[in-house]
Amino acid sequence: MLSFIPTPIGNKEDITLRALRLLKETDVLFCEDTRTTIKLLRMYEIEYRNKKLLSLTSFTWSHKIMEYLELIKNNVCGVVSEAGTPGLSDPGKKLIELCWEYWLLFEVLPWANAVIPVVIATPTNTSSFVYMWFPPTKKGRQTFLKKILQSIYPVFIYESVHRIEKLLIQMEDLWYKWQMIIGREISKMYEEYKTWSAQELLGMVQDWSLIIKWEFVVWFFNHG
Repeated sequence: MLSFIPTPIGNKEDITLRALRLLKETDVLFCEDTRTTIKLLRMYEIEYRNKKLLSLTSFTWSHKIMEYLELIKNNVCGVVSEAGTPGLSDPGKKLIELCWEYWLLFEVLPWANAVIPVVIATPTNTSSFVYMWFPPTKKGRQTFLKKILQSIYPVFIYESVHRIEKLLIQMEDLWYKWQMIIGREISKMYEEYKTWSAQELLGMVQDWSLIIKWEFVVWFFNHG
């Protein structure tokens, strides 16, 4: 059995009893970064020296598929991301595909995610919405942003601290004139939500009234 185990995105208390049990029981843990996972296991006083910790990256994936397949067949295995729920927009997705291809049993635990708290915090109906992950950094970025403008549903994306100002400038250039919400530090001490137009938010970024730190979840709603 392979378990996709969510881990806290900021607050160490945001972990389930089931996740803690599986972290203790696993023989093999697939990780984005083994160093981060070791810190996580130490934080919860879970012994890790008798576990096999494997870094799951695009570099290792292509020539280790059969090794991973045998490990999953013969061991209690888990998958963890850097933070949050693995398998949505990270290397864990490759293991999901492997399980379907080879009819392997797997389970996905519910829990930590930065997008869902922002979906809930928005002041409009979000029974239907679109999640689009991070915009491309270069090629395809304009096409990506135009798709946001074309959506009839609220759109949620992630954006890096290094590109949030660029995002706001580009949306203003594309004549995005409706409301936006920025959520950041979700589940952490300084959790914050800001709702303004792209132009107003850009002004806040440029005059430092909106401090540029940490990763952002951005909400777009094209109909006011």
